[in-house]
Amino acid sequence: MGRTPITWLANRLLDISALLLLMMMLHVCADVIMKYIFNWPIQGTLEIVSYYYMVWVVFLPLALVEMTRSAVSVELFFNMFSRPVQVACIGLVLLLCVATYSGLAWITWFDSLRSFSRGEVVMGPVTVLVWPSRFILPISFSLAGLVCLWHFARLVFSADARSELISPPLLDEGTV
Repeated sequence: MGRTPITWLANRLLDISALLLLMMMLHVCADVIMKYIFNWPIQGTLEIVSYYYMVWVVFLPLALVEMTRSAVSVELFFNMFSRPVQVACIGLVLLLCVATYSGLAWITWFDSLRSFSRGEVVMGPVTVLVWPSRFILPISFSLAGLVCLWHFARLVFSADARSELISPPLLDEGTV
């Protein structure tokens, strides 16, 4: 597949997601320690974990999932199709993914703008601004759709890419 700007970006989003996952783990561990040893929990942990860490950790790597074609797939009849039908099937799926991600990006963009205009917060033991995390969804969906569009363009214009996209992704050794 090579090193492209979109590959680089997808990998950096995974890096950010991994760092946030580590931060979430440290935050929750610190909260548990503070709560059970000192009887002084970190206020707002639940809100920050729910509205920031989890959203970012789940949605930021979406572009890399599409880039590496790591989403769940079932190839019950696909391998029985002729090569031209396989190419058409992959193309159709990629276009459906582009349409779906674009629709999700469109809807969540306007939800994010509404949340921003209201200054959306969640109130618990502390008040936490949640509108900034709302923008992760349209950004992630847009990037995942862009990756699918990139794969579609490769499918149309490159014979090597057609072979790569038709063959199932290889599993790492030791995985099932």
